[in-house]
Amino acid sequence: MEKSIGIVEFRSIAVGIDAVDKIVKASEVVIFDARTICPGKYYIIFSGLVSAVKNSMSIIEEGCSTFIIDSVVIPNVYPRIFSAVSGTSEIKSFKSIGVIETLTSPSIFWSADAAVKATEVDIVEIRVARAIGGKNICIINGELSDVSESVRVGIQYPEEKGFLVNYEVIAAPHPDLYRAVM
Repeated sequence: MEKSIGIVEFRSIAVGIDAVDKIVKASEVVIFDARTICPGKYYIIFSGLVSAVKNSMSIIEEGCSTFIIDSVVIPNVYPRIFSAVSGTSEIKSFKSIGVIETLTSPSIFWSADAAVKATEVDIVEIRVARAIGGKNICIINGELSDVSESVRVGIQYPEEKGFLVNYEVIAAPHPDLYRAVM
């Protein structure tokens, strides 16, 4: 059974709260996170079997489409996505790092999942639109060639949708950068 996640970002807090209630009543999904984010938006991350997550996303899209900023379903999600968003990833040392910056929370989750599936990199952290002006970032770590390729793959969705702010690949970061990022 594949574990899947759905991420939706709303321009209305009230609609987002109502959407949480609707999907937990209609499908067997688990709400991983649901909260207000900057600036005055609301997002939901929920997980479950692919069919349940897709059903929940259909319910949201049918009832709330005018308030949706962005949404994605990620089947077979990379397992460490959740530790990256909760800040509990264990990284022993930085080799090279990649940073992807987006305007929506769904796009940063898509980027992180695609980046880590593309090559042998680790997710250091995912920061979601809180206290960073509504932006989102994903930081990955690995060998320079892997990080470069993972960033290239990871920016595709947000770039297509117009949600990509910027990205950087930093070879051999200084140890002080490690302390600043972690």
